[in-house]
Amino acid sequence: MSPEKPLRVAMIGLRHPHVGSLDPARPSPGYIHTFQQIPGVQIVAYCEDSDSSLLDLAQAHDPAARVYASIDELLEKEDFALACVVLPANEIPAAGIKLAEAGKHFFVEKQFARTAADLARLVEAVRRNNVKVLAGYPWRFHPAMQDLKQLIDQGVFGAPLSLESRLVTTQVRPGSREPTHFMFTAANEGGGVLHMLGGHYIEFMRHLVQCEVKSVQALVGRPVGYIDDPLEDVAVVAMEYENGALGSLHAAYAQPPLASGYDSCFVYRGMHGWANWMPVGGNQLEITSEAPTWSGAPQKSITYTPTPMAVYGGHRWSYDIMRRFVEEIHTDRPPAVTLEDALHVLQVIEAAYQAARIGKQVTVQYGVEAALRE
Repeated sequence: MSPEKPLRVAMIGLRHPHVGSLDPARPSPGYIHTFQQIPGVQIVAYCEDSDSSLLDLAQAHDPAARVYASIDELLEKEDFALACVVLPANEIPAAGIKLAEAGKHFFVEKQFARTAADLARLVEAVRRNNVKVLAGYPWRFHPAMQDLKQLIDQGVFGAPLSLESRLVTTQVRPGSREPTHFMFTAANEGGGVLHMLGGHYIEFMRHLVQCEVKSVQALVGRPVGYIDDPLEDVAVVAMEYENGALGSLHAAYAQPPLASGYDSCFVYRGMHGWANWMPVGGNQLEITSEAPTWSGAPQKSITYTPTPMAVYGGHRWSYDIMRRFVEEIHTDRPPAVTLEDALHVLQVIEAAYQAARIGKQVTVQYGVEAALRE
């Protein structure tokens, strides 16, 4: 990519905190700041259809760029190759189909649709128009996850037995996670904490075991009660993988507002050992293995000190994900996490909701055709 011809980027959706604050009185780095630091990239436009004050902030933040109050106007008047899409789940499929039909590549923040059927229609449009889409599931790229995947592939843990995960964060209630935000309303989202945050864990767990979830059992509830009915505050999911391993996920908006933001844990267990890591805020990967190659030191600890950076995620590794996607746009390589990956994760989530409703184990159905049959 030559400096004479920068990759022109449009930011679509400015309401989500992951976009980053444009208000100098409340600085908070996000995707805008990520793209601004990628070599050979130029943000040329900002689009927001529901809050004109955010467009005013965008114009003040980036006077050289243009602002648009609708995607239709953006596509009609602006020349760009890549979009960063951060919208409510119910708005993403229609916006993404318009981008795909206009030949635009895009990154999209989760959750990607309210339902698997809606996401399947977007997948069809992306395939039909041969554009590249990076789905916003970053955790497999964390240095700890990359090291763990390499150790699994090397046979350090032996055959997989179980995967245990926990992601608990602050409650949805006034003064904490505001219940009126689009992330917590049924008109915008297809589910609660499992839909909004649990997909992160489902995605990196399937990446580690290199197979899909075969069936699920689940319980969901809304004991805090401020989140929009029928969205859930708490979800507990048991997963059976195609290779015979079992997995568990406890996801909850359950921490009181004065508590720390996240309580997280992930444990991978195999026939010959296990690994323990705290995904949010953890800096150590604890490893125990009886594999012969580890006989001299069966217990090891790897400490990570990610390089801080004023971008979404706050670290260099999260910036590298987007930089790599920008570099891959003009290659034959597919995005590291595709919309098909995201569809499979959403199909696991919907199977879990079904299992909770009927009180029985449910087999997960995968693919566009299965989603559109529902």
